[in-house]
Amino acid sequence: MDPFADPTMAKNALRVGKPLDFDADVPVFPPFALLAAFAASLLMWRLTGKRLRWLSWPIDSKWVRVAAFVGAVSVAVSVVDAAGKALRDAGSGINFTDVEGLATTFPFDATRNPMYACLLFVVTPALAVLIDSAWPLVFFPLLYAYVSDIVIPAEEEQLLRAFGKKYAEYAAATPRLSAMGLARTAPSTSTRARSPTRTALCAARRRVGSWRFG
Repeated sequence: MDPFADPTMAKNALRVGKPLDFDADVPVFPPFALLAAFAASLLMWRLTGKRLRWLSWPIDSKWVRVAAFVGAVSVAVSVVDAAGKALRDAGSGINFTDVEGLATTFPFDATRNPMYACLLFVVTPALAVLIDSAWPLVFFPLLYAYVSDIVIPAEEEQLLRAFGKKYAEYAAATPRLSAMGLARTAPSTSTRARSPTRTALCAARRRVGSWRFG
């Protein structure tokens, strides 16, 4: 048995704000954060009177933009559906439910966070295309920072404490948050060796060991 794993942690679903709870593990439900960023984009457009158009002919055509948005959403829905199936097959679920098993099959074999990758790298640009405004891209760094620095670390800590070495090895071999991961592109060996996430996970694992045995 992995001495770093604590099966009881798998039973504890993360607390998430719906829509907002600063005391929760995840203060804002990620899709709500996306909607907030999009609403802020529309507000800035209105307040400044500047649309920040960024598309040129023929892509700026309304029907081309709508078609591109529908296509992007279709991709996102397909990935989320596949991710949900993988989670259910592993004994877990989506929307911050209890974690019973570690999903490592497609699309989790390509990136550890396929649904967040879709939210950031597919849906957000698709919204910018739909309204032909760069404002959603202006707010992209804030959305990315929230998902990458708050949401994902909370999930990683739970998974590391629940599955120990099994999760650490999976994390070392699989990109954390990769747009290319959606195309099943694996990282190179050199990339894995330099991965800051791997270093962080190793440090977290050592902390878990000190908590359990210190």
